[in-house]
Amino acid sequence: MSHYILSIGSNTPDKAGKMAEALQWLDREFGQITVSGIYATKAWSGNAPDYFNMVACVQSSLSAEEMNLKAKEFERSLGRTPQSKNNGSVPMDVDVVISDGTILRPEEYSRPYFTHGLSLIKQM
Repeated sequence: MSHYILSIGSNTPDKAGKMAEALQWLDREFGQITVSGIYATKAWSGNAPDYFNMVACVQSSLSAEEMNLKAKEFERSLGRTPQSKNNGSVPMDVDVVISDGTILRPEEYSRPYFTHGLSLIKQM
């Protein structure tokens, strides 16, 4: 089993509902999970609405590539399109940031919306 740390966020008017759906997805797909809790952050760039974010630790037999495909499939199921981020609206964003201790997405790893959630998990 591999260990993954995911960054999850939404900035739509129904971001609370989207985050609840993300929690259900995590529970359904991965069972035993550790979640930072949901917190609000400012958009990283542009004039987009504020986000709700969380960081989740999961275990899976999937490869990192398969995990990423599963995350992107979930994003699409909640309305994420290539155009949505360009419009400043992100129904769901799920990034596989760390795989078995290896940082896969260095930019996300250093951003406050991820580091805050990761610090919350480390305190558990």
